[in-house]
Parts: sequence; C-alpha cells; structure tokens
Amino acid sequence: MVQVSDNFITLAKENGRHIYCRIEAGNEVFTDDDIVEFDFDDTAHPDWFTIGTACANRFYFCVRFSGEIAVRAEVKPYISFDGEEWCPLGVFYVSRRYIRGNYASITCYDRLYSLDTEYESELSFPSDTVKVLGEICGRNGIECSDMGEEYAVEEIPDGCTERDMIGYIAALNRACAKMDRSGALVLKKYDSGGYVLSEDNCMSITRNMEHSVVTCLRADTGNGELASGSGAEISTMELYNPLMTQERLDQLYSLFKTFAFYGADIEMQGMPFLEAGERLVLLEKGLLYPLQISEIEYHYDGALTAVLYSKNKNYTDAAARDDDLEKALEELKNKLGTGCITQTNEYRITVSETPATVAEFTFDAAEKAFARADVNFTLDNSDADFLIISAYVNGVKAARSAVQSLSGTGRELLHWYHIAEELPEGSSRITVTMSTKTGSAYILPSQLSASLTVHGSAGNIGSIRDRQAAAETFGMAAVGSVSLYEAYSE
Repeated sequence: MVQVSDNFITLAKENGRHIYCRIEAGNEVFTDDDIVEFDFDDTAHPDWFTIGTACANRFYFCVRFSGEIAVRAEVKPYISFDGEEWCPLGVFYVSRRYIRGNYASITCYDRLYSLDTEYESELSFPSDTVKVLGEICGRNGIECSDMGEEYAVEEIPDGCTERDMIGYIAALNRACAKMDRSGALVLKKYDSGGYVLSEDNCMSITRNMEHSVVTCLRADTGNGELASGSGAEISTMELYNPLMTQERLDQLYSLFKTFAFYGADIEMQGMPFLEAGERLVLLEKGLLYPLQISEIEYHYDGALTAVLYSKNKNYTDAAARDDDLEKALEELKNKLGTGCITQTNEYRITVSETPATVAEFTFDAAEKAFARADVNFTLDNSDADFLIISAYVNGVKAARSAVQSLSGTGRELLHWYHIAEELPEGSSRITVTMSTKTGSAYILPSQLSASLTVHGSAGNIGSIRDRQAAAETFGMAAVGSVSLYEAYSE
C-alpha cells in the first residue's frame, strides 16, 4: 500500500469526496481542467494467483492539448482529495500518442515494458541472484532497494530475457516483481493482514464463494519437473523457473501452508493507495474475507472508480480436468437430490469471547433446497461459563444463536446443528462461529467434525475435497486467544 496519511485515507472513503488530478508528461503539466479521462492498470498476476510474475503496468490518458509530447517522455500521474497531499500512481514512459484537433490520447508503460530483451550478462557463472538482479537494474538505470535473498544461479537459461530473469528471482523470494509508485523495482511478497475495505465503499461485489488454498507447488525447470506437497489442479500452483531447486520449492511450500484467500470482482470507489500484489480484507455484512489483489483498474472521468480482481483458479480456470469422471459422478449425485460435505480441524482452535469461524461450507443449491449443518466437537481446558454458537447463511446471521451452559470440567463432548430452509438457487454459504460469554476453551486437533447435508442440491458441492482442514483453511492455528476476527482486524 502506498504510504499516505490517515487523513488521505479518510477523505478517500467519503462519498462526497472531491477529486484532484495532476499529470506531469515531459515538460507539460495537466490538471483537472485539461484531463478528459485516464485509465491505470496495475497488475500483479493477470491469470490467477501465483508467484514469479513481472508485469508491466499501463497508464492511458486523454487531455485537451494540441502540442507535442515526445515518445519515451516520462509521465507521472497523481491523485489528491484535498489539493495538498498527492498520491503517485507510478512512473511511466510514452509508448504511443495520437493527437487530433485539440485532444491528445497517450498510452504509457512502466520500465518493465522495455525489458523484453535477451539477457546477456558480463558476470562469471556460477553466480547468484543478487548479483544478477543488480546487473540488470544497473544496466537499465532502475532503482531496487531490496534485491531479496541470495540464491545460486548456475547459468543463464536459454532464450531468457531480462524481464524473465527478474520473474525467476522474484519466485525464489516468494514474490511477484513490479515497479512501485516511485518508479523503483520491488519484490512484492505475500504477507498476512492488509487494508480493510468496507462494503460501504463498493458498488458491486461478485465474490467467488470458494476459499482457495495452495496444497501443491509444481515447477518446470526446463530440464525436468519438481513438486512439493500434493493436491488437485485447482489447488496446485504451477511455475516455470529454471533457477528453482527442490530445496527451495519445499521451503516455499511450507510458507504457503497457511495461505488462503477468496476470489472476487469488486467495483468500488477508487482508492489510489491500493496496489496489485497486496493483501486486502473485505468487510461484508460483519464478516471478514481475505482477498489477494491480482489486478486493480482505476478509471477517471471526473470521478475516480476502480475494479479490483482477486483471481484464483476456481474463479478463472475453466479448462477440462483429468478427473472428469469423478466430477460427472458428483454432478449426477447432486442432481438426484442429496450431497454431503465434511470438515475436521487439523490444528487447535481457541474459543474466546471474540467470535471465531470454526467451519464454513459453500455449495450450489437448486431452488427451495434446504441444508442441515452438524458440528460435533470436544471442548478441553474450559473455564468458560456459556458457549455461543451462531450460524450465518449467505452472510446473514440466523435469527437464533445456540447458548450452551458449560460444566467447567476438563472435557465436554457437544453437538450442534442448524437447518437452513428455502435456499436461493445458485451459490450459497453457511458459516459457523463460536464464542464464549466469559473465559475460554480449546478444541484440540481432530476433535471437531463438521458436516453439511444438502437436499435439493445442483451443481458443484464436491470441490471441498481440495481444501485443507477447517482450522488451517481459515488461518485458525490459534495460540493464546487470537481469533480469526482479531487476526484480520489488526
């Protein structure tokens, strides 16, 4: 996220905000009176979430102007909400220009766009990634404040461009490579947390109900294939990287074990400080959904809007699978009217006064279908007086929560169920949360079993097979009293 003041963020979220624009292009400066419109495409991964990309960002603008702007002239656009603090959108260079009458239409790209040239090194090999990245940046006059960790480079891969090599190095660092808003090269790693986007600042939210995880990494090195972990195609991250080793792939896999996010398309107010490649948390109907910003498109035509994409394979990949027979059998079973999903917890869950999600089911239902959710679990080390279990159906809390008095003994076996009736046709989601009135309790690994039976289902309820256990999927390997809500609200 671009470093801006709290006041800038507050003004950006207001409904009645005023937009100020400035574009410095060569020797010209264009302001609101001159600017007709602009589009800024900020991209980290254009297809689906992965690592090792090195995408060039594009900036297009149309202004009232009849003079000359040179090809390759530097362009710096800015946005402000008070005319005093300005948020940069990046540093670009003119690629194409079209001038007709009193209007100029200009397309620009950042420095990565010009790095599709063959990498010819003056280094002695074997070398390392820090020296290689330093040579590429120095040769092209690019600033890079963080060269990442040092990994061995035995030789230059055949046909490798400078941009390819930057992407290979980024993947070894569990990152994507991109130019930041100041025009410097950054290796943007995937971390937890992130800006909390409220549904109040969104015009339209089309969210993929599936929660994506990475259960397998597979790398094609050009001389063979390496793999770490296991899983179906939908939860497998595939890379082409001649620099990858089995040791590093195993390390990357261990870092991705607790990583999960939702897919989404969000039409929203333009928040110019949000960048592709970063973590975002959507606050919708009181629930928090982690997203990964794959791409964000800003558009200005007097108002500033944006379309944000969080892309996972569930969301974009419509290619045929090897398990077509299995899917066909599942679809037949669904059409006959009943389907079942089960989950268990691999890690310990802490139940405290702050509600924590302990199970979530997503499925497709036919018109007027109904579903029953059952949760069997054992509480340990409980000093709580009452346990509160709530159900959310498509983000709406059920009218009644179950309140169970606790005996205060060391271990208690409990069962809870909820029936959701007249589900709408299409995708539905049932979320189960737990909290205490006072005190806390623990659910040890494998001591929670949740199941959902859908009657009158149609379509995909079988993709749950690629999820990890509920606790790992939702990041609830809790130690102490940190719950899902607290972790994403920081």
